[in-house]
Amino acid sequence: MTEPTLQIEDVTKIYRVSAGAFKGKRALKAVNGVSLKVPKGSVLGLVGESGCGKTTVAKMVLGLEKMTGGEIYIAGKSMSSISPKDIARRIQPVFQDPYSSLNPRKSIARIISLPIRALGLAGSRTEWEAKVDEVMEVVGLPPRLKHNYPNQLSGGQRQRVAVARALIMRPEVVLCDEPTSALDVSVQAQILNLLLNLRRELNLTYVIITHDLAVVEHMATRVAVMYLGRIVEEADTAALFKRPRHPYTQALLASVLIPDPTLGLPETHLGVAYPNPIDPPAGCTFHPRCPRADQKCAAVAPHPVVESDRLVECHYPD
Repeated sequence: MTEPTLQIEDVTKIYRVSAGAFKGKRALKAVNGVSLKVPKGSVLGLVGESGCGKTTVAKMVLGLEKMTGGEIYIAGKSMSSISPKDIARRIQPVFQDPYSSLNPRKSIARIISLPIRALGLAGSRTEWEAKVDEVMEVVGLPPRLKHNYPNQLSGGQRQRVAVARALIMRPEVVLCDEPTSALDVSVQAQILNLLLNLRRELNLTYVIITHDLAVVEHMATRVAVMYLGRIVEEADTAALFKRPRHPYTQALLASVLIPDPTLGLPETHLGVAYPNPIDPPAGCTFHPRCPRADQKCAAVAPHPVVESDRLVECHYPD
């Protein structure tokens, strides 16, 4: 069996945070035993509410945060056994906001070439400029823009620069954190289609972190749903959207707005607000918001159940 390009194995991240005046610090388990496999050429969509732990997972994958427990493997190699430079060569990010993630003092050529110059892979100026020209063509940027600065580009062009900066390293994984949320709706589709075309042409592997379920349905081959630091459901995209089995996944899909003003706001049946991660509920952490929770849910944490290539962490998957 082929090793997955990215494998996250029972990863945990605990922060020590203040619980209030005179109360000292308490443990906040931002990520709690997350395991994921991302095969070569696939697209994993990681979704969930703000505060569920998605960005913390991303930071650990990029080597920006140390794991409290577990391990991450890149092409079969443990992240703890390779250098930060090697991690950067293998995994590159595309950040959310192209207006703040590009250095306004640097030309487009300098921005795109920064990863290979920082890691000593650039060669001569002629060599790295040739690589910049090549990757700009790949992402659909005209060569005449390489001496421009970010404030001279549109939002869509800036995000193409961010994609080019990630691809110049020829990474094994591209991690996209809300890659279109800061763009106009008319430009979002262009960037998403660009990412899909690049995946086909270059056999890229993506991890896409987003709140936008329409982006996930359009882009992802597999979806993992996070709640309070745990993966509560994971399945192939088509199967998950056709038949969500965890009540939290059902609520997320029910929350999608339909472009019909006569229908009003959707009802998610989530009940109470998102719990405090410093003091999570006992038993199933979703039970205070779950419409079908009972005494067992309040007392006993469910174990993940794998059924037909789908993982569901629920006592009563529907």
